[in-house]
Amino acid sequence: MEIVRVEDSDLHAIEGKRCRTFRAVSEPLTADVILNDIHSCQRKRVIVICNTVSQSQGLFIDLEELDQDGELKITLLHSRFLPEDRSKKETELTDNFAAVWREHDDGTCYVLISTQVIEAGMNITCEVMHTHLCPMNSLLQRAGRCARFQGEQGEVYVYWSFQVNQIHSELAERDLDTESEETSEKKQSFLPYSNESCELTWQVLQEHTASEKVNQNVGFRLEEAWINQVHRHEDLLQAKRRQNNKMNFEEKFKSAVFTGDRSAATELIRLVDSRSIFVWEEATLIDLDNQEIDPNKLQAFSVPISALCKIWRDFQNREYEIEWVFRRIEAPKDKAAEAYSQPASTLIESREVLITSVRILVNPRYVSYDDRVGLLISIDEDERGNRFCSSLKPQKSPASEYIYHMDTYVGHLGCMWTCWRQAFKTERLKNGELSEVTYASIRDELLQPGGQFIRARIFPHATEAETEALFEYLVFFAVLIHDLGKLQVKWQEVMRGWQAIAHSSFKGKNPQSHLLAHTDSDPGNAAQQKARRDYEKKNRRPPHAVESAFIGRDILKQSLVPLLQQHFGADGEQSGYIAHAVVMAAGRHHSAWAKADKLPSTIKLHSQAQAVISRSWDSLTRAKFFPQHPPLPKANLRKLEYYTKLDFDLDRFEKDQTEYLHLYLLVVRALRLCDQRSVQHKK
Repeated sequence: MEIVRVEDSDLHAIEGKRCRTFRAVSEPLTADVILNDIHSCQRKRVIVICNTVSQSQGLFIDLEELDQDGELKITLLHSRFLPEDRSKKETELTDNFAAVWREHDDGTCYVLISTQVIEAGMNITCEVMHTHLCPMNSLLQRAGRCARFQGEQGEVYVYWSFQVNQIHSELAERDLDTESEETSEKKQSFLPYSNESCELTWQVLQEHTASEKVNQNVGFRLEEAWINQVHRHEDLLQAKRRQNNKMNFEEKFKSAVFTGDRSAATELIRLVDSRSIFVWEEATLIDLDNQEIDPNKLQAFSVPISALCKIWRDFQNREYEIEWVFRRIEAPKDKAAEAYSQPASTLIESREVLITSVRILVNPRYVSYDDRVGLLISIDEDERGNRFCSSLKPQKSPASEYIYHMDTYVGHLGCMWTCWRQAFKTERLKNGELSEVTYASIRDELLQPGGQFIRARIFPHATEAETEALFEYLVFFAVLIHDLGKLQVKWQEVMRGWQAIAHSSFKGKNPQSHLLAHTDSDPGNAAQQKARRDYEKKNRRPPHAVESAFIGRDILKQSLVPLLQQHFGADGEQSGYIAHAVVMAAGRHHSAWAKADKLPSTIKLHSQAQAVISRSWDSLTRAKFFPQHPPLPKANLRKLEYYTKLDFDLDRFEKDQTEYLHLYLLVVRALRLCDQRSVQHKK
């Protein structure tokens, strides 16, 4: 990596006689401070930035109440507005705070109160900025909206603390769960930011404020120095922590990726402090325990978990009983890995469940919304909600790019193999609109890295051509066995029954005597979806992914294992591990968390199962460019009834068997892409 230094001559052209000063202020940021500055300095364009949405809402109401004569034009902007309201505000602000605002000055003072949402992406400017303390990198992003353009002069005031009128203090603190249930200790003062980086930033600003340069322009070079002073130490510490925690990281990675431990997964990614909030219409009038909903079609609000925990604590501390507040939106039990299933909601009865929930339903009784202040949630009986409900997302395009049509078992596998071997054009959703896209063959994407990996880590004595052929065989077997569970008698009975309804009522194909892999399902057809849900409530199809993995071992033992042992010299253990990478891919092609602990005692297959596997094998292996060397022994299901074993486990690999874990990742990636694109290929 090369660091490119900006030359002083270029900086002079970029900064263009702009002057921006910074000053640290120990007094709290209040509406009175803002109004007094406006009057004393005759301000016309003012931007105020708070660290949380609730603080911006409290300060906005404070300033509106102080502005009794209506001399100010105050706008509140944050992330909890509906998209159409936020878009309207942003358009107005872009005009009112534009580079040429002085040319259209009508004598009115325009004030924007906002949050981090303006740190990037808004091309606006102001004469003065008041901001609550935040880390230096965020502060300089904010300051970029003050004296933004050439020739402008601006002042940035950074406040150590924040304060609103006592009447609105509860509102301003809603996003801050300042007290822990367990310890009752005060948390950090600069949420959502850490104390450490904010305090380092404050030290730098205090030194600057006390210096002789306080009234001089803070240019790029000084900003660069400030960033290094605050964040270089922090970045080095993080790098050291990562190195020290390498073993712990690898353990969590294995638990998350290969054994489906969701709690370990959350620790591997950056902290996501917010949750998606929905308000479901007529929530108190329907049976939510059985109601299936589709939040993907609703507008969501992002609310920090600290705010939700505070509401939960207040709810628990009520002296009298009130209605439910939160429900968890999740996949219905035993259907999470199956196609078509819609989420449902369950009552949240503990803080722990609340924290681990990602999508949350809120009782509309405690929710209010307007285009002036945005979304508010409160269980205070004196602050009743206006029963706002989440609106549907605008339907600019079909509800989904994934519209399923009836697909025979043999046809589905053939289409998947076509996507592996050939490029094709289709349409996909991009920014809410369907646009044409050309997919390269998945083979072109993955064959070379797959072959190189096998040669480097598993069979170094083999040639490049041999290892590439082997990787293609592994993908072939994954495609062949991944849907074997759909050949169960019960699965075919249920899904052929639905397809008969789709044929008679919704102009779908006639299932005739075919064994099916997919049935008709159009997310944009409300009548069809309701009919399907009603049908599936009475006719539950069995799961199929883990069942496919269990049955698939029979085929792999007949063909893949002998190939590995005879041509590549693999021993029994090595060939077993490679075969299990394919088994694992089949079992987890829908869900990385799939487990083998709920297999039925017996898996009964349709009487025509062996015939369709034989036809599928012939169809795929006769395809153009199918590897001819090393020769592949043909295999099929050896029986129609399989008795499951208690010792079958998808989580077979240990953390030090990284070569097989990585091989699984390559194979399951290829399988999922083939499965996904086969649906798009049908369009």
